Amino acid sequence: MRRAMRFFNSKILLNIFFIFLLVYLAYHIINGKYNIQNYLINKFELKLFQDFHYNLKQKSLAVDMDLRALYNESEDFVDEISHQFSEPENGEQLLKID
Repeated sequence: MRRAMRFFNSKILLNIFFIFLLVYLAYHIINGKYNIQNYLINKFELKLFQDFHYNLKQKSLAVDMDLRALYNESEDFVDEISHQFSEPENGEQLLKID
């Protein structure tokens, strides 16, 4: 009877629990579909996608503003286009801001 009660000692049960937990985690790290490596890859891909989406949105807004200015024949925009395809005149400085 004492041997059976000794098995249910809290220290032994706690050790068995932690051994089972370690085996379970090791199995899922090796054979699991979603492990630490996949988590880091997904996090990196999400950051790349968000950066790409932001850049694409900014470029589309810039093109939209340019098309709207061209459609309305804004003097500033027409002047800018004419300067892009011609050489700077005498005494004129050309600054290109990206």
